[in-house]
Amino acid sequence: MTTTATGTVDLPGGRVLTWAETDWDDPRAAALRAAMDGEIAPRYAALRQGSPPPAPPSGEDVAVVVLALVDGAPAATGTLRRLPDRWEVKRLLVDADHRRLGLAGRVLARLEDAARDRGADELFLQTGNRQPEAIALYEREGWERIEVFAPYDPADGISVCFRKALRAEP
Repeated sequence: MTTTATGTVDLPGGRVLTWAETDWDDPRAAALRAAMDGEIAPRYAALRQGSPPPAPPSGEDVAVVVLALVDGAPAATGTLRRLPDRWEVKRLLVDADHRRLGLAGRVLARLEDAARDRGADELFLQTGNRQPEAIALYEREGWERIEVFAPYDPADGISVCFRKALRAEP
């Protein structure tokens, strides 16, 4: 596990937000992802009817995991994944006890910066149609809806995909 601290921010109520960039195997980020699975899986159980969800990222295709710590506790995470033909945001989650602090938008912005730093001109993501809070976040942050892209199945009716230009388009 590699962790790089990337600064602190004061939050309301005297809380302190500390940023870290780490890797897929970081146990703090893994715990947040497990909480996400526990929260999201029931929303899709009836739609999936036993078929598995898309494969998660692996340590090999993950460029960076952003981790937000509030007073030292894991509060939010997001992942930047490199696919053969694109950069993709994956596994963005804010812990239930740390919501309404603006962390989701901040994590997303850090992932966008990480993609720019790696030479990406655009960034993609996929969420599900039963995650209205995620869809609202992406729309609010300037992401545009696009057609469902591989490896997601447009026929399953679940995926909602987005794209964001990271550099000014002519």
